[in-house]
Amino acid sequence: MSNNKTGSAEPSLGVGLGWALATLLRDYQKRVEAALAELPGGARAFLVMSHVEKETCHSQIAIAERLDLDKTTLTYLLDALEKEALIKRTTDPSDRRSRHISVTAQGSKALARYTKAVGQIEREILARLGANDAAQFRLSLMKVAGFEGQSMDDATNREDSDHICQAVMGVNADT
Repeated sequence: MSNNKTGSAEPSLGVGLGWALATLLRDYQKRVEAALAELPGGARAFLVMSHVEKETCHSQIAIAERLDLDKTTLTYLLDALEKEALIKRTTDPSDRRSRHISVTAQGSKALARYTKAVGQIEREILARLGANDAAQFRLSLMKVAGFEGQSMDDATNREDSDHICQAVMGVNADT
């Protein structure tokens, strides 16, 4: 016995998965960009600062490669962040061509504030569901994304994690 035109016993939801995911992603990106508007470089800068704060390799070249950002684009981002005293670039004494990036104390405070703001956006979006449904949604999403049983550290350390993060944050590596 069918409940819809496709002949399956599954009820029709009216909207395709792709459309629903794209709508959710656009809403998320719009809110995140607004929350990061005061950060020079917005979502890209947030991505770079987050990476620098959690990773051990901070060379400018390694960051560009790891985040798949154009080196020129990264340089402009770092210039803006350094101008605001959010990051610091130092020359490697063993290779004067190499520059290492670190988040300043002021940058750590800003990053914590922006991370909290992005977390609040996530909570607001998930508040459309009840607490139980939100928890189930997170679990289901992790499963569908192939992260079932993984910690957030495991999921973000995957080879494709930075490309995923760029897509979620609306970052295009080529621009």
